Amino acid sequence: MEPFIVSIAVFTAVLLVAYRRNSLRLLNPETAVGSPSLLILLNVTGILTFGLLPLLYFPLPEMFPVDAGLSKWLLLGGLVLLTSCFAYFIAEKDLQQNKVSVHPKLLSSGFLLLYFTVRIAFIATYEIWFRGFFLFICIDRFGTFNAVALNVVLYVLLHAVNGKREMLSCIPFGILLCAMAIWFESPLPAVLIHLALTVPYDIQFVSIKSKTR
Repeated sequence: MEPFIVSIAVFTAVLLVAYRRNSLRLLNPETAVGSPSLLILLNVTGILTFGLLPLLYFPLPEMFPVDAGLSKWLLLGGLVLLTSCFAYFIAEKDLQQNKVSVHPKLLSSGFLLLYFTVRIAFIATYEIWFRGFFLFICIDRFGTFNAVALNVVLYVLLHAVNGKREMLSCIPFGILLCAMAIWFESPLPAVLIHLALTVPYDIQFVSIKSKTR
């Protein structure tokens, strides 16, 4: 379990620095992003610690399940679509409630290209780590129930810096992602659902803020 401990420790250290500098995401409650460069660094750190480090010790989890039937893929497609719609509208609601200023660099085309590239890569590696490497190795060692419980607890704790509302929402969301990963025997559903939540949210933020500049 040492590679998992190292991954979490390194990422958490950078996460706490980003939290103190208000640089966790494009939309920070009540304030602008303090350091766009730190925002990028946080995502790059996640790519390295959650994506590359485990590959030095473990084989890549099965990503494209060949035995998944049509009904599974249709359900997954529906969940991805519903999640995208939810993310789109929640971003608009959050922006209305949090009248934040925006760092000028955030809406430049060069920064946005870099941000979305590393953000998508980060979410993918993050989910492959959580609902791939970590989940399935814990299932082998501790059983399914204990593995899911440990996975969700750790997932919730990593979101402590984002406030109580997000921590609570991580419980059902984390269980859903674990369940889909176990059902498909692959972290791919978790990757797609998490991307469906994150990318439309950020795109809606950028779209609304670009119109109000």
